[in-house]
Amino acid sequence: MHRIAVPLLAGVALMIAIPILLAWSGSRRRLRVPAQGGVHVLRMPRGHWAIMATIAFLPFGALSTLAFLADWAPGTESGRWILGGLTAFLALTGGGALLLLELRGALRLDAAGIEQVGPVGSRHLPWVEVSKVTFNPTGNWFYLSAAGRRPTYFVEGLDGIATFAEVALLHLPPAVLAACPDAAEALREVAEIQEPSLRA
Repeated sequence: MHRIAVPLLAGVALMIAIPILLAWSGSRRRLRVPAQGGVHVLRMPRGHWAIMATIAFLPFGALSTLAFLADWAPGTESGRWILGGLTAFLALTGGGALLLLELRGALRLDAAGIEQVGPVGSRHLPWVEVSKVTFNPTGNWFYLSAAGRRPTYFVEGLDGIATFAEVALLHLPPAVLAACPDAAEALREVAEIQEPSLRA
């Protein structure tokens, strides 16, 4: 019983700490980031994806631990390796992908377009290929659409969200901004804002 109680209590303590850690990470967000060599690098505040990796790892890690520590009935011992191994794999895969985002995830903006750097690769979206810009007022995030491409998202919590708005207004095709007046107005508001949140 003691072997099972300890990891469970540790998991509960971490789950209580996670909202506090996320609030701490979000409080470090900068609205604007300077250009380096003509490139603005936007990313979630340091620590954000590491915290999310912990959230992804905890439930599967706890199940895996319980599977390996539990006393299995005679004849069912193979369940220890099947359940424990599967949940350990899920814990490492989910948590690992998010840790890779912590290490390398970014949105790189320059005069030519946007490079979205993910856990294991990257993709480039030229400004001239953007066909639509959308603002979600509920979640306070933008996404850019282009034919044959996945949308590129810019969430409120990014370091440099105001920088994104400024650069987007400068480089998005005028016809796209004219066709998306609500999003264009939201971009102008974010570009001018000084408060730590997009909207009250």
